[in-house]
Amino acid sequence: MTGAGRPFLRRLEKWPQPVGHVLRAYEAAPELDVAFALAAFAGLLVDPVLRGTGVHLSVGTSVLAGVTALPLVVRRRYPLAVLTAVSAGLLACLAVFRPNVAAVGIVMLAVYTVGIQGRRGRSLIVATAMAPLVAAAVVVSGSTGFEPGTTVARLALVLVALAAGDARRGRRALAQAAAEKVEREREAATRHRFDAERLRLAHELHDTVAHTLVAINVRAAAASHRQRAQPDEGLAALEEIKRSSADALAELRSTLKILRPSGGKAPLRPTQGLVDLRELVDGVGGAGVDIDLQLDPVPRELPEAIAHAAYRIVQESLTNVLRHSGAAHAVVRVTLAEDVLTVETHDDGPTAPSHPTPPGQGLQGMAERAAAVGGHCEAGVGPGGGWRVRARLPARGARA
Repeated sequence: MTGAGRPFLRRLEKWPQPVGHVLRAYEAAPELDVAFALAAFAGLLVDPVLRGTGVHLSVGTSVLAGVTALPLVVRRRYPLAVLTAVSAGLLACLAVFRPNVAAVGIVMLAVYTVGIQGRRGRSLIVATAMAPLVAAAVVVSGSTGFEPGTTVARLALVLVALAAGDARRGRRALAQAAAEKVEREREAATRHRFDAERLRLAHELHDTVAHTLVAINVRAAAASHRQRAQPDEGLAALEEIKRSSADALAELRSTLKILRPSGGKAPLRPTQGLVDLRELVDGVGGAGVDIDLQLDPVPRELPEAIAHAAYRIVQESLTNVLRHSGAAHAVVRVTLAEDVLTVETHDDGPTAPSHPTPPGQGLQGMAERAAAVGGHCEAGVGPGGGWRVRARLPARGARA
């Protein structure tokens, strides 16, 4: 629409609501549909002249052709109403000046739009209704009455256009469904990654804080006892508490660094792995538990995620030893065989009660850590008593 015509449309929009909707549809119509309407108008007028039917065009025939072609501008918005209006106008045109070829092309465009914009049921109804309509058009435009051959040929063209529109609609629906499925899968993958990252950070914070606080609690209790019995020996335990708390704060800062933007500084300390087990065991030994570490040579090319998971599982196992078992001795064994890294912790504490108890956060966290890297972890009473934690982690490609 031109700028000069818009004020007129705005005034007409004050008419009843349905009229305003139609006017807005004309104003927002794509330029392609306006071009189709102009081409239909020209085709209706030129067709009888080119075919030499002897019909003389007039102002009346021009107005009738314009009224017939104008609804095509809003064919996408009102496909069924446009088909009805265009069909009625074409019957009138065929009766007055017989634009036979142009009429077939215009009907094909209208029914194609119904097929692509509607549903399968509507398309079937339209296909059924087109048969008598085409027959009536042949009778009106012909000079010898009803012609079966011409009727079948024109009806076939109309039905082909309708089927093409319906097929296009089906392909668009399938493409839209596929795109929606991809979007849902993308959102699910994003949500899964977010949940996995949140779980990983929760494990890191739990393992770091819980292990160190348990060790501090044990050492503080020992320091208090020693201070009452032998004041001079309590200072050593307090020094251990100081070092443990400093290490815990450093680990906590390193974990929280992960939450900062990528442009931030690097973590304060690298991710712990198997080479850090000795320091971990020495720290637990300082809390009063004798730990025997049996560590195979640290494999080269062992994935960092596997080494870190093994470290955290051992850390949580030793935290449970300090917190729950009352053991005086524990064995930590780490072996690599046939591309499987086995991590086992076994203490000599009292046997757990026979009735089952719900797993705590620590046991659940160890199982989730192992599962996150493709392994599994189990915990329970050991063969000779005490409590045993055993994890098997994949270590493909690592060589000792």
